[in-house]
Amino acid sequence: MFISIDLATLRLCSVLACVTFAIIFVALWRGRSDQLHHAHWAASLLLYCVALAGLEWIYLPEDVMIRALLVTALTASNILVVTGVRLFAKRPLWRWWMGIPPAATLIGFLLPHLVRLMGGSLPSESEQVLGAMGLALGMGVFGLDIMRQSRRAVPHGYGGRIAGLTMMAYIPCYLYAIVGEVLHLATPGTLATAALLSDQLLLMLLNLGLIAMPAESALAALRESTWRDGLTRVYNRAWLATNEHTLLRAGTWLAHIDVDHFKSINDRYGHAAGDAALVGLARALTMATEECETRRAGHAVRMGGDEFLVIMPEASLPAAQRLAHDVRAAISRLGPFEWTVSTGLAGVEPEDRSFSDVIERADRQLYAAKLAGRNRVAA
Repeated sequence: MFISIDLATLRLCSVLACVTFAIIFVALWRGRSDQLHHAHWAASLLLYCVALAGLEWIYLPEDVMIRALLVTALTASNILVVTGVRLFAKRPLWRWWMGIPPAATLIGFLLPHLVRLMGGSLPSESEQVLGAMGLALGMGVFGLDIMRQSRRAVPHGYGGRIAGLTMMAYIPCYLYAIVGEVLHLATPGTLATAALLSDQLLLMLLNLGLIAMPAESALAALRESTWRDGLTRVYNRAWLATNEHTLLRAGTWLAHIDVDHFKSINDRYGHAAGDAALVGLARALTMATEECETRRAGHAVRMGGDEFLVIMPEASLPAAQRLAHDVRAAISRLGPFEWTVSTGLAGVEPEDRSFSDVIERADRQLYAAKLAGRNRVAA
């Protein structure tokens, strides 16, 4: 099938593509020297280039060890891709299992020759089959780890997933080569030709996926900053407007919290003291949402001024009441002066058409708590 394809030209195309992306990664690294993951990805491509350029010896029978090391380098180059992703995700760079695919590739490639040296024999295609199995193992193991680590680094991103899936997409070409060798349907250069043909598409997708990861992370950080209140760092109205459709479901409870006599705090102690009270309240709300008795983490939102919401998905009225009382207890320990909060609770009901309906009911309960003497919870 691949007899008419020029293997040297395919190899040159792959080398040029690697050099191009290596230059891009080096430029990105030089622009931001703290982003060492770009250096790892550039080093991976350069090692891949060296291995491809050296594979002109692959058909020289006297250079068995050189051929084995070059094929192993193809697998080992993917370790640097993984360490770059792990560095980006702030995970440990090295794990013991990373050495298994290169070792398997090296041993698989050399095994037929070692058996012949000991007087035994293996089928003529064993070198290609065992080497391809090591390469396929590496693509599968490293591709899965890239997907796992990229989800941790950019939970809603696609760049790392594309990179991991692209690496795993090399596996079918290796399996094709293995089946072709076993069934004697392949030419001697089938493995190299299939891999290099795959390179023409997959190498570009892999590196574009890696490039997309930092961009997605920066975009997510920018979006997150626009969703955070500048003073208290809890979520703001913009976040609520974006996510209210996911919050409007049965089992979600809402606490509407307001500082009692907040204007008098500003008038008596100054606006700096008022800001400190808001920051302290936001911190108490954040800690309460992390410790609340719900199946999913809660969210604290500043609606403006001294008004806050605590949204508790998959909660219950008793859980919402405990959270409100925990917040009041935390406020009483803050100091340096005495101040209190009032809280109104409401849950999502089947007839609610928007989250504003829930907020309105919680606001009515908050007003009831104020009328009842403040520093209390109404539901």
